[in-house]
Amino acid sequence: MKPRYTYIPSKDFINDLTFSYVETYSFQRGKEFELQQKEFDKEYEKLKSRKSKTNNLTVEEEERFLFLNKLCGFTQYLLDDTNQFHYSSKKTNTFNLTDTKVELLKNILRTEIIDIPSWMCAPMYRDAFVFFDKQDNIVSVLNICLSCQYMETSKFNHITSDWKTYDLLKLFFIDIGHEVEDPKRFPG
Repeated sequence: MKPRYTYIPSKDFINDLTFSYVETYSFQRGKEFELQQKEFDKEYEKLKSRKSKTNNLTVEEEERFLFLNKLCGFTQYLLDDTNQFHYSSKKTNTFNLTDTKVELLKNILRTEIIDIPSWMCAPMYRDAFVFFDKQDNIVSVLNICLSCQYMETSKFNHITSDWKTYDLLKLFFIDIGHEVEDPKRFPG
């Protein structure tokens, strides 16, 4: 079955979202992550090679291969397909709906779309917003790649936005003390 892609303007995404609070997350960054990912990649390539050449993986090795395949072979999101947080994720902030930062975030996502960025790279999501309801249930996740200026709520569910939105999001993250790549670079 062919995947179904959706493209929603960021303004519609935030205007249609009902939530009580939002958390910010950082993931897939830092020395610890890079070292761990190198180990995963090395182990994955070894198992992949054995699987393709001799196809003699044990049941445990096959399970490990499938686990590593998800971490090494695909775009990573803050939440996986079982709603587990990425192993490298770190919560950086929590803002209640009445916080001025939430109103600022809403206004950033409502920025008029004039020119949608279209880099030729695959996104590497390192920043995310998680929106919760009053019962602490996750309502939505917004995965953000500030480098290639791309957003998705989940696989195949894209959020479109203007160049300026990403610059404003980067400033938002910097202002709240959230680490970002190239904090002085603003391509938009």
